[in-house]
Amino acid sequence: MAAWKNTAKQALLGAAALIAAFAGVAAHAGGAEGVLRRGIFINDEFYSLKPWAAKHYGAKEGIGAGAYAEIFKLMKKYGLNLLWPAMHPDGTPPTYEFAERPENMALADMYGITVGTSHCEPMLRNNAVLPKEARRKWSWKKHRDWLLGYWREGVRRGAGHGTMWTIGMRGISDSRQPDWKTDEEKIEGLQEVFAAQCAMLPEGAPKVFIPYKEVLPLLGKGLKIPEGTTLMWVNDNFGYVKRLGGPQYANHPGGIYYHVSYFGPPHGYIHLCTTPPALLWYELVAKCWNNGVRDTWMLNAGDVFQAEAVIDCYGRFAAGPGEWGADAQDVFLSRWAEENFGKALAPRIARHMADYYNLGFIRKPEFMCRGWTANLPPELKRTLAKRYRAHLAETRAIDAALPAEKRDLWFRLAGFSCEFLAHAGTIHLEGKGRDYAKSVIEPLHERWDRMEGGKWSGFWYDTIDEKGLAAVSRFRKAGRGKNAWDSPMQWPWNEPRRRRGHGGQATQYRPDVPEPEWIEPLCAADANGGGWRCVSGLGTSARAFALLPVKPGAGEGAVLEYDVSKGGGGTLVIQFLPDYPLWPGLKYGVDVSFDSGAPVYTPVPMRDSAPGGGSSSRTLALMDQFVRAEVAIPAGAKTVKIAAAGPGVAIDCVGVRAAGRRPAAGE
Repeated sequence: MAAWKNTAKQALLGAAALIAAFAGVAAHAGGAEGVLRRGIFINDEFYSLKPWAAKHYGAKEGIGAGAYAEIFKLMKKYGLNLLWPAMHPDGTPPTYEFAERPENMALADMYGITVGTSHCEPMLRNNAVLPKEARRKWSWKKHRDWLLGYWREGVRRGAGHGTMWTIGMRGISDSRQPDWKTDEEKIEGLQEVFAAQCAMLPEGAPKVFIPYKEVLPLLGKGLKIPEGTTLMWVNDNFGYVKRLGGPQYANHPGGIYYHVSYFGPPHGYIHLCTTPPALLWYELVAKCWNNGVRDTWMLNAGDVFQAEAVIDCYGRFAAGPGEWGADAQDVFLSRWAEENFGKALAPRIARHMADYYNLGFIRKPEFMCRGWTANLPPELKRTLAKRYRAHLAETRAIDAALPAEKRDLWFRLAGFSCEFLAHAGTIHLEGKGRDYAKSVIEPLHERWDRMEGGKWSGFWYDTIDEKGLAAVSRFRKAGRGKNAWDSPMQWPWNEPRRRRGHGGQATQYRPDVPEPEWIEPLCAADANGGGWRCVSGLGTSARAFALLPVKPGAGEGAVLEYDVSKGGGGTLVIQFLPDYPLWPGLKYGVDVSFDSGAPVYTPVPMRDSAPGGGSSSRTLALMDQFVRAEVAIPAGAKTVKIAAAGPGVAIDCVGVRAAGRRPAAGE
């Protein structure tokens, strides 16, 4: 019997013993009021999950039943019931489809996990692993019969199992569909594909369509989704929901595909999970749940185990969305800290993790580079450097204060990431070199490999090599020319020229443009059933004001009022989260009025709607996590009122730049 079958059998036997304990109910699963299907997508798994699985379960099995048993345990613990399995080949065996191994499907059934496939893998198949000769047949125009047979095999594999069927058709492995050039051809082709795929499925089979990337604009141009199909909306890969459905899609069950890990332009972030729970709450609960997206949530969790704390948070939000409010991050971190580490240290740990998520939001370690450090205003640079040093000291102090039996758990769930974040910031802002990096990063990996009896050894792959810092990924050439680069980390020494979309200008800051003097609101006034609410942990300020509830018309006209009398004129700077309108056609901005003057509509700056290209404003907004609008302050003005003029707006902070200071480029 093949090695992977042996491991699969052991995993199934172990699962059987655990099922009674789990009883199909997760530790944090809520009642029927929660999201129906709550899933994770294993993605870009070639960096950590695949080498870890190969080390512990054998190269032939790789990410097989042994690894999936660990993943399913985690899913059940956090109330999750839907999986999109690992999909990417990386040139090393094994390269296979999840459902082609019956043991995988049987294991999912035992854990009560529904299996589906991602936006580019219709009908429980994985086109990313197709051999070259089969890839040439990925054409609805030329090889329709072959495609129909290929998809029927997926239906055969999924028969009798819990399966959610992804329908539609994109290109191979998350690329554009090659046949259809115009929008009219794309719509006509997709309608034919929908009809053929739905005809293969039994009546009532759960189906999902994900209008990702180039497919999304087709919805406003006549594309019709089959009746009863879950319409899964998408974010922009960086945590901001691009759009929801609006009234015209009210008859479709709603879903959302959301990233806390991403590999792609303008830059990947697949290692340290720094998405704040506050942003997760704002996007998934305040926006999605409260606008009818209640059927299926899917979290792109990357290598999974590096994101366990956020997966825990996501599971709780999905299980009982109505239980959480604007203080969701504080409440979650308090509960998480107490449940994992006890009451005594829980308040301290919760505060520290809030600091981690704020620092990681201000700048993801993967986004740190020379362009950022060179352009930071000096005072902000000093403040951040001090914070990174303090964060490192507190991480180590908490570790020392914990009971010995809790230290491995702390290091796995938080300590490793906290230390790495602090080191990354110090290395960049203080100009530390390779020797220093090696001295602080390698011990982290060595401790990781020792903890919990070596169970997780090999997950963070490699450390320092003679050409630079490997960080938490394999730091290797990609084989596409001498300047190719395959690490998503940007380091400040020996930086090679990167592939297009991974380099260029990396911040909106300018060292010759002082930061505004940030000010607090004097007062606030609600209107039309809503108003501005401070969301703890949201934004670079960690206390952004969001217009709640996030509903069309709700809170319209609600006011934040500020004192601008000290500036002697100058410029009002409104810093927004780089988010999107709820759906096309809605206003997305604020009305600004000084003293008793007439209000002037000020839209949230969108400019480029998609990230990519080294200097696009959207790219820079995602690196910095904000966009800024500027309004001239009339001479002698005393106060300014900022009134809501559309749903989904979140104000990170408001400030005054004194007269005579030049605005930053592009503002």
